Amino acid sequence: MTKIAFIGGGSFLWTPLLVTDIALTGTLAGAELMLHDINAEALDLLARAARCIVAQVGGDLHISTTLDRAEALEGADFVVLCVAIGGLAAMRNDLEIPERYGIRQSVGDTVGPGGLARALRHIPFAVQLAREMEQLCPDAWLLNLTNPMTTICRSITRATRIRTIGLCHEVTGVRQHLSWLLNVPLEKITLEVAGINHLPVILRCDADGRDGLALLRAWLTTHDALACAQDVTFNNVFDVFVDRLALKLTLFEQLGLLFGAGDRHIAEFFPHVLTEQTGWGRRYGILLTTVEQREEMARVRRAQIEYFVSGGYCKLEKSAEQLAPVMAALLGGPAGRFVVNIPNRGQVDNLPRDAVVECVAEIDGLGVHPLAVGELPLAAYAILAPHVARQELIVEAALTGERAPALAALATDPLVHDPAIAAPLLDELMQANAAYITGPA
Repeated sequence: MTKIAFIGGGSFLWTPLLVTDIALTGTLAGAELMLHDINAEALDLLARAARCIVAQVGGDLHISTTLDRAEALEGADFVVLCVAIGGLAAMRNDLEIPERYGIRQSVGDTVGPGGLARALRHIPFAVQLAREMEQLCPDAWLLNLTNPMTTICRSITRATRIRTIGLCHEVTGVRQHLSWLLNVPLEKITLEVAGINHLPVILRCDADGRDGLALLRAWLTTHDALACAQDVTFNNVFDVFVDRLALKLTLFEQLGLLFGAGDRHIAEFFPHVLTEQTGWGRRYGILLTTVEQREEMARVRRAQIEYFVSGGYCKLEKSAEQLAPVMAALLGGPAGRFVVNIPNRGQVDNLPRDAVVECVAEIDGLGVHPLAVGELPLAAYAILAPHVARQELIVEAALTGERAPALAALATDPLVHDPAIAAPLLDELMQANAAYITGPA
């Protein structure tokens, strides 16, 4: 029997969606899905929801729960990492402390001060989890859904022998937008992608046999890249997550590079986007995500789950997430091409070896086989390489407990407009996260 350990199984956002995908995937029929969380009440609710999902779709999936992480890991074939160390209280510090220094972040989970703080919180836990896997399930695949994706995956692959894949849905969303803009069926859109998480570059786009990037350039001759940014509405809490494309399309016009992520994430990699002059991103239709909005989203999701568990109707169908099909492919089911975050073994020639890169890979029963893309264009390299270097500094800081690499990463980050604020800002972030920064990982 295949065993899947879901670390963070009390997630209102992710657990119902991923359980539905797993239950609807034939190759995973008969598997045991063990949900683990430190919140017993949330875990119980999500376990009941998971069993209702399996029953409604007629799936063959055995749901169990545990508060004991060792029990969850013992003998697992797959370990899904989906956690938020410190929860929304910690994320509040990630956003509000930098804001006092004049830095605003649209997400705050990948780069910038928020990305650094989140990495320093999550890496010790992730590496400890991987070391426990080395003892309890050394041959398992660790499938990471947690941000900051790149630095977590890099830390695990640097510090342990655990096979690790980072899975993100941002490229999937951009592919859907390209389908709409170019009026080409989604299944006819094929992308070649390389870069880093939340800033991958779409190097080539095949749109039903035509050059999709050329088609997009032609589309922009008759459409304003900023047009969608004028359409900002906020009717419910989920509107803040809408990708309005304006930043992506503007950068495509300026740089000739199409980035395969939502604008909220792309914005944090550039110094000129989240500034007072742009209305803190509103020029591009970007809304800063607040902790209050995330709290409201969690309340809405929980209410939906409670309604479903009490017998309410909910339409259940497969999502576009890659987790279930990746597991199926690794078990010898349908092979496929997926966007993954894995160590660079030469698939991207001009980024450092072993750095974690986002790329396309063929996955089958024999493993993960990344597709080589050669060198990134110089414009892409000029943008990405400094971020890769900073990510290595953050990993070094998290694994060694040393302050100097973290300070260097923060002082050179594009969102830090004045290097003089880096030291006091870092001190405040580390003090706020002292309970989670445990020294050398």
